[in-house]
Amino acid sequence: MDPGVQLVCAMWALTTLSLVLVGLRLYTRIYIVKFIGAEDHLYAWTGVFLLVYTCSLQVSCHYGLGKDFWTLAIEDSSEAIFFSYVANSFAITGNALAKLSMGLFLLRVVQLRWQKISLWALVIITAGTSSALTIMLWNQTTPIKASWDPLRTPGKWNIKIQPMSIGLGVWSSACDFFFAIFPWMFIWSLRMPRREKIMLAGGMSLGVIAGVCGIIRTVVLSRVDVMNYTINFVPYFVWAGAEIAVAMVCLGIPTLRPLYLKKRGMSIGYAGRDHSRADEVLPQFTMIDHKPPVFDASGRDSTSCHTDVEACRGGSGGGSGSGGENAPARPPSAHLRGEPSRYDSVDEIFSLYDPDQNQHPNQNTGVIWVKSEVQVSRKDADWPLKN
Repeated sequence: MDPGVQLVCAMWALTTLSLVLVGLRLYTRIYIVKFIGAEDHLYAWTGVFLLVYTCSLQVSCHYGLGKDFWTLAIEDSSEAIFFSYVANSFAITGNALAKLSMGLFLLRVVQLRWQKISLWALVIITAGTSSALTIMLWNQTTPIKASWDPLRTPGKWNIKIQPMSIGLGVWSSACDFFFAIFPWMFIWSLRMPRREKIMLAGGMSLGVIAGVCGIIRTVVLSRVDVMNYTINFVPYFVWAGAEIAVAMVCLGIPTLRPLYLKKRGMSIGYAGRDHSRADEVLPQFTMIDHKPPVFDASGRDSTSCHTDVEACRGGSGGGSGSGGENAPARPPSAHLRGEPSRYDSVDEIFSLYDPDQNQHPNQNTGVIWVKSEVQVSRKDADWPLKN
């Protein structure tokens, strides 16, 4: 089979897989997690760039990519090289977008300062070098057209882009290995079941395969003979596309966990969630301000003291009200709206009603006033990486 046809078939298979993952990830983030971040947008754009990359290779193969350069018509060889340049541009930027998406994804989880600095450094360097290489690709010669139409457009070569491409390939592979190893440094400390830790970190560790693809791509590029461009660059394009596709698999699989759990009826926020492993999940607590009923020494509900303040204070209106003269006196300003509480110490509050203090003799003996109450309710924590 023609090398160009093999290239196109392989790239369409990888692109289809990547686009399926893009659709599943966006569905999960929008309809299940109900949160979509910058890394999700970058991931989607990576899929778009990979699609354009494959389409450009398809057109380039139509004009002769995968065939001997010297057997092609001049017009066809020029068009084949031009569209391979277009494909290579989207490969470089798409690979950078995949790295940026992974970096921003991990930045939502890491807490240590050195981890954040490392990720930002990788993101900035990757974006800068990829942009520079793309610009250099289209400005190798004067005039520009001479780089893809050398037989009809004489020109001067200004830049040797091959060393720069090799250097970026080495850097890209190093980033892939870093992103594959880095999650093990912090995921193991998360409060989540061991099996889920292994699944999450293992999914991200597939980046090792992307790193291997990057190494092979770099080696192929360093040994390629540019004098027969249309046939010798086919392996380079195969491994460049494979690196992006594998990176997208590494980015897509960990984010699909909520979708997987929903299909099993136990995802976050669903009634079917298994609470038998609650000790393995970090709980969340909700603070609720609540004014409880007050009971006197005999166990009688004194809730009326909350509604009829004057009666409970016992000093005004001749002891009238729901509590009458025998109602226990209420702590000053304890629950009066608009009045600041002056007695924040437990000892101060109880000393006001100590019979030995002769402030409110004997009428409050055995009465416990609840100044405030906090109700704590447990709620299972969501997936640590959901947003």
